[in-house]
Amino acid sequence: MGTLADKARVLYLLLLIFFLLTVGFFIFDYYGLIDADEIFPALAKKPSLVNWDKESPTEVEKLEYKKARERLDEELAEIEKIRQSLEEDREKIQSENEKLAEMKKSIQEKEKQMALSKKDRESREAKIKVLANKIANMPPTSARDILISWPDQDIIDVLKQMDKEAEEEGTASITTYLLTLFDKQRAAVIANKWLDHEADRIPDENASVISE
Repeated sequence: MGTLADKARVLYLLLLIFFLLTVGFFIFDYYGLIDADEIFPALAKKPSLVNWDKESPTEVEKLEYKKARERLDEELAEIEKIRQSLEEDREKIQSENEKLAEMKKSIQEKEKQMALSKKDRESREAKIKVLANKIANMPPTSARDILISWPDQDIIDVLKQMDKEAEEEGTASITTYLLTLFDKQRAAVIANKWLDHEADRIPDENASVISE
């Protein structure tokens, strides 16, 4: 039997050998000279568990998001369609309003012209009454000398007014006699126009002296 010192040296030597074998084993595995997983399966590296990110969407959530996006796109397309329709309606309404404004302006212009025409007609009728009264109270030859230079329609309107006033007063009218004092040709022209035209019509070919 050896001494205690010999036993200690043997144990130390065994530990050193074990340490060297262990270090050499891992060195050889590191450089691929041996496969430690095959020799010691317990040392095999297990795949790490996948750490799912709770904030990352799942496939179901992605599908729902896709469907929601499609619905949103459809709604946006429908909104745009309605907006375009509203824009078309607005343009139509604006066009109709412009037409109505033009019609209103045209009607107002016609009403203005009618008012002016009525005013002119009333003014002419008033002047004709004054002239008819003056001519009726003149000597026939003097009246003829004044009338002869007038346009035919003015003569006719004054003579008609003289006939109207004589009828209202119940007296005889001198208009027929006045025409006999005119040149026969001029008298015939005036008589024909008298029959063919209305009392308040003013022909375009002659300017009226009554409005002056």
